[in-house]
Amino acid sequence: MEFALVAVPLFFLVLGAIASGLNIMAMGVLNVATKEAGRKIQIGAIRGTSDSEIRTLICGYVSALVPSCQNALMIYAASGATFSGVAAATVVGTAFSPAGFSPGSAGSSVVLQVACNSPFGMSLTNATNFMLTATTVFRNEPL
Repeated sequence: MEFALVAVPLFFLVLGAIASGLNIMAMGVLNVATKEAGRKIQIGAIRGTSDSEIRTLICGYVSALVPSCQNALMIYAASGATFSGVAAATVVGTAFSPAGFSPGSAGSSVVLQVACNSPFGMSLTNATNFMLTATTVFRNEPL
């Protein structure tokens, strides 16, 4: 009888710990993928105004954790002459505000942000998932 009183809270505690661990793992993988994508931009391997190459690279890392990765990822890149001239974006709903993808040219400062909803979100009061975000800031190498 006493275990019946403790079982439900214990079940939710264990389930919450598992979900938190999965979210921390997914966040770590997303950070590594964003850092690798930033490195590709930094050395000039990826240029242009489309985020399709970055999306494919990041999905190679997180596709096992994020279902329909190609559609679920939000990617933002902004560049400027100095780091103080580059502003980071904020996630509003299912998109970055402001939106855009500008990886810059040689020698420019760049902020790259990637976000997606975690499939491991658990909430008793809200149907939305936990938002995973990763940001990297770097200066493009001269060509």
